[in-house]
Amino acid sequence: MRYLSTRGEKVDSFREVLFSGLADDGGLFVPEKWPTIQVDQIDSNISYIDLAFKIVSPFVEDEIPEEDLKRIITNAYSNSFTVDDLVSFKELNENETIIELFNGPTLAFKDFAMQLLVPIFDYFLLIENKKINLIVATSGDTGSAAINAVRNSKNINIFCLYPKGRISDFQRRQMSTVMEDNIVLCEIDGTFDDCQKIVKSILNDSIFSEKFSISAVNSINWARIIIQSVYYFFAFLKLNKSKMDKVNFSVPTGNFGDVYAGYVAYKMGLPINKLLVATNENDILHKFFNSGEYKINKVAKTTSPSMDIQIASNFERLLFELLGRSSELTKEKMNNLDSDGVINIGKEQLSIANEIFLSGKAEMNEVNIIINQVFSENGYLLDPHTAVGLHASRKHNDKSHLNYILATANPVKFSETVEKAINKSLNLLGSYDSLFSSKEKYLELRCDVDEVKDQIINLNS
Repeated sequence: MRYLSTRGEKVDSFREVLFSGLADDGGLFVPEKWPTIQVDQIDSNISYIDLAFKIVSPFVEDEIPEEDLKRIITNAYSNSFTVDDLVSFKELNENETIIELFNGPTLAFKDFAMQLLVPIFDYFLLIENKKINLIVATSGDTGSAAINAVRNSKNINIFCLYPKGRISDFQRRQMSTVMEDNIVLCEIDGTFDDCQKIVKSILNDSIFSEKFSISAVNSINWARIIIQSVYYFFAFLKLNKSKMDKVNFSVPTGNFGDVYAGYVAYKMGLPINKLLVATNENDILHKFFNSGEYKINKVAKTTSPSMDIQIASNFERLLFELLGRSSELTKEKMNNLDSDGVINIGKEQLSIANEIFLSGKAEMNEVNIIINQVFSENGYLLDPHTAVGLHASRKHNDKSHLNYILATANPVKFSETVEKAINKSLNLLGSYDSLFSSKEKYLELRCDVDEVKDQIINLNS
């Protein structure tokens, strides 16, 4: 498989894409050609592990021998999830099904990527007898999933950046109570976008990155995207009686990684009618899919903090597709975003986007209403991010297609918001009391790239 940067660079190696994170020209990697999956030829009873091998292997090809890749995937998923099929489902009615992606060790969908991504890193590192430093920005869930996956690795250090006061206490403690020496948790005085800027700045510093063997595990890393595309195929195969009927997926969206994974599944042949980009008050993507203008605003603090993002890193990958895969035009638009804080596309490009993407927005009061409604009618608890997705789906009210809503996190991670919405105390945190009594370890840093670099230098000295 050959890969392209959205800004022009070309590479031939999956390993290079994996370890680079960002391309040297500052762009994001995408495949030169989309492999095709014949969905109608896949047995609906296929296991998640076997399906993951089928979806991931075309992107890896012979860089990891088949038997080794099968073993890595099997080991990654065999004992780390609480349900046998990894994914579970909750049917709300004949037209709406919740796709539960929170059965992993950190109770969020990010576990699907991290539980497999880290062993793939380790596979190459063991062969090459190397060590690396991973850097990640998190709005809550990515960090805990990455830390959990890396904590026992002898070849990987991880530096995790999160925005001060903008994640839940549960999310913070999932990270801060991990004491291993290869974990460095940094509380940044800023927003998630600020954390992400620091990560990209370090990755773009080629001399520093090469010296300290730095890579990323945010969804800017292409391997994350392909791994996450698997559960779109899995849900479709398990829930759809006809393999030819198109379905809708509603996806709570902040950094555009999870919904872009759905787009990858679509490009590979999954019969998707619409991908619904569901946003909270940080509605830059919602506005884009309605107007063609992507304009950065201030980050609003909400009860769905993992979506409190303005600069959606994976948006550049979609922009590249909408501009006819022109690296020159993509680079020009991204430079405009850096200088003016805005990108505009034409009516033709917007029309192309709307062939597969729609969008919706839920404000905090609407999130509370739908959490309460679903609990009253179905006895089912939604976390606030999933509630955003369900609200958007119901707003569009498409009765002619099955509607699947991605549940991205266990409601226990946002117990205060959930219990307030239903006006009832459920003691959701009861089984996690130890998390709130355990010692914490994290650094308080200014929003300064050099302060983060100093931590990398110190751990590797």
